[in-house]
Amino acid sequence: MNILLIGACGSGKTWVMKSLIKEHKLNTPAKVGMIKFRTNKTISVLGVYDGTVFEGSDKLSMAVMRDCQMWEDVRKEHKMIGVCEGDRFTNKTFIDTCKPYIIRITDDGQEGREKRQSSQSERHIKAIQTRVNNITPDIEVANSKEALEGIQRIITWKQ
Repeated sequence: MNILLIGACGSGKTWVMKSLIKEHKLNTPAKVGMIKFRTNKTISVLGVYDGTVFEGSDKLSMAVMRDCQMWEDVRKEHKMIGVCEGDRFTNKTFIDTCKPYIIRITDDGQEGREKRQSSQSERHIKAIQTRVNNITPDIEVANSKEALEGIQRIITWKQ
């Protein structure tokens, strides 16, 4: 199973992924094609989480989607739960190939962008929001805390 977390810039998606990495001890870095991730062999969080301002899927190549079928094949073979967020995975190729359960955070992200002193342009923020709004989620949550709780329930149920 794959889980895709979507939401506005600054809505807390990265915080959710970093919380999962810590709580589930996803200490092993791995790579399938251009897709980098951290894993404990059961759960994998896709992206590069290194403490920089823009991390996660933002650290992956724009061409990463060419390897999403390879990711899906490896994920299925090892019976892993894949969790991802961000612009690289918020697209038709990933959604059609990996068929993720989609969770949308409805928070507008303003507070999060201010907290990290984001320099993202209004145009960029609106473009991301348009892409997010064009994706039909399986569930909507109000904030990142609710998103983390939802993902934790799915992980517990699937294991």
